[in-house]
Amino acid sequence: MYVVGKARIRSQKSGKCTHISFKQVKKDIKQKPSQFFSTLSQYVAWKKHKLDKKLENIAMKFIRSYYKKRVKLGKVDIPYIELVLTTKCTLRCESCNNLMQYFDSKNQYTCTYEGIKQSLDKFFAAIDSIHSVRIIGGEPLLFKDLDKVITYLGRERKVRSFNIVTNGTRIFNDKSLAALKDCPNAIVCISDYSRSPNLKVPLKQESLIDQLKTHKIPYYVIWTDKNSSWWNPGKIYKRGRTNEDIIRNFKACMMPCVSLMSSEGIRRDSTKETIESETSIAPDGALFICPIASSLSRLKGLREFQGDFIDLSDSNLRQRIVEFYAQNFFKACDYCHDMWLEKEHIPIAVQTDSILKLEPNNT
Repeated sequence: MYVVGKARIRSQKSGKCTHISFKQVKKDIKQKPSQFFSTLSQYVAWKKHKLDKKLENIAMKFIRSYYKKRVKLGKVDIPYIELVLTTKCTLRCESCNNLMQYFDSKNQYTCTYEGIKQSLDKFFAAIDSIHSVRIIGGEPLLFKDLDKVITYLGRERKVRSFNIVTNGTRIFNDKSLAALKDCPNAIVCISDYSRSPNLKVPLKQESLIDQLKTHKIPYYVIWTDKNSSWWNPGKIYKRGRTNEDIIRNFKACMMPCVSLMSSEGIRRDSTKETIESETSIAPDGALFICPIASSLSRLKGLREFQGDFIDLSDSNLRQRIVEFYAQNFFKACDYCHDMWLEKEHIPIAVQTDSILKLEPNNT
């Protein structure tokens, strides 16, 4: 297991600080040849900005060759998904790319362990492997059964690795710590929001890091550089683009963040008929093209985005997953700004007291 970052980095076995190296990759490949492509993929993904171009090309050639052969053999290998446990958060970032700033108390999504397990059971039964799962929110440490999700993913052989993203305002409870210690393929990712210009909620980042160090749980910290910034996601609302421009927006974005939700979390102020209608669309949960799309499914309703997502109860789910990854038209892409324009950099984690609306003025 490798963890990388400019700040605190800790290995699973020794608890000592370490950096991934190509020498270590070669050693691991020699010891575990069956994990060759998984190990090489991780190395390329994490070191791409520093790799010699020739070395990067050689690595990518092997990786592409491997997965092309897997496809020809009929294998379905998923690179990455984000697992949404809740939209509840301890912060309200004005430019959250998961749209937490648009949720209020009436439309919050929080799955149950039973609900998300049902969705994952269906998903894993239809694929051969998944390289990485990222547990997100909201703030995933608010999810009361996080330890059960950690244990479930740790025991699933098709999952190569997974990580938990936290904003550093909470610490793990004892159950979750014990579950993490038993999972050699788990990493914790801590977002450093200490440079937010108007953060009011106290950060517990140091306590969280001490906790992980004590239990020798691997982690890394992001947004540590003094020049770190976010890309402005802009206002989220329906633009009314042509189908051609919606496809253009998708191709300009290519966000590699396929997102999974259970069938729970339909608006509590909806009518009984609406709730029954919405939950019947994807009774075992759904897979969305990105976290913006999954959040929109709760803010606007699943019916609004039919065709955009994979119904995990689909009787031909394996084939539907293959088709989904070849799809280039998603209604949700009409809600984002023009992704082909130059991106605007903004300060990290600027807070808002408002609940934003899916309208041009965003208020």
